[in-house]
Amino acid sequence: MTEENRQREDLESQVWNAIAAFEQIVETIPNDRVSLEALSHAYGQVGDLSRAREYLARLIAVVIEEKDRDAIEMLRDRMVLLAASDPLARETLARIDAFLEAAAGEVKSFDLAAEPHAKPEPVKVDDVEWRSSHVTSELSFAWTLFQAGELTQEDYAMVAQDLSAISTNTALVTVSVLHAIHDRGGRSMDRILAYSARDSGVPMIPLSLFEVQDQVFQMLPREFIIRFGVMPFEMMGNDVLVVLLNPYNKQLRDKTESIIGRRCHFFITAPAEFDAISEQKKLRNEPKPEAGVTATL
Repeated sequence: MTEENRQREDLESQVWNAIAAFEQIVETIPNDRVSLEALSHAYGQVGDLSRAREYLARLIAVVIEEKDRDAIEMLRDRMVLLAASDPLARETLARIDAFLEAAAGEVKSFDLAAEPHAKPEPVKVDDVEWRSSHVTSELSFAWTLFQAGELTQEDYAMVAQDLSAISTNTALVTVSVLHAIHDRGGRSMDRILAYSARDSGVPMIPLSLFEVQDQVFQMLPREFIIRFGVMPFEMMGNDVLVVLLNPYNKQLRDKTESIIGRRCHFFITAPAEFDAISEQKKLRNEPKPEAGVTATL
């Protein structure tokens, strides 16, 4: 029971740290959809349904303004649950229905043949929630570094802003505190890695010393590896050795082990070494560039 209480307190602490970080972002970028979504979920986790509804309503207002019908349809179900007992939620639901009704009457003017890219598959709610949770974990990591004095207040603010910008990018990029620090030329990367390994109990390892076999790398989908900053790199008997860029993200570790279906042992590595292996595997396994360059044909 004591261990359960400790884990519950740790989780609540992470949620409140993430709330503080996301609210800072929303102060600077009021219409940031990822932050509004994360705040709605986070306040729901701590039981503040009023604030959860408030941020959900703000998110919906932004999505309506941007005329994103697919997102509105996903968000509507969540607002329906709140509308049963909340008059303000019913008002928001009425706005949603008015928007959807108006959108249904509009003539579609899209020429699919002229579209340069295939239309992406609709994002599942679970995927949206998982990505939002991942950003929350990264901001919690940044907050931990700030509280430990490994990031200055200015560094922390810049990292939080970078994470928010990266998380809204539709391209396949890694949403990672360590990448944000590295990309800004952080000279304290070695110190931050050492502190993170020591504080989290996840050992640091130089990934560049390993020859990562294709069959090991492919134990996780490439998109999952890149987006969430986690990579299997070696076998040890039936177990799998895995590097990740956020040693505090227990949910990611559990998800990784679930996908691989084997016991995993986790290590932290430098973002530059992670990127080097990822790029190496991309060049080896995907020789045709997406842009259609003929040099490799």
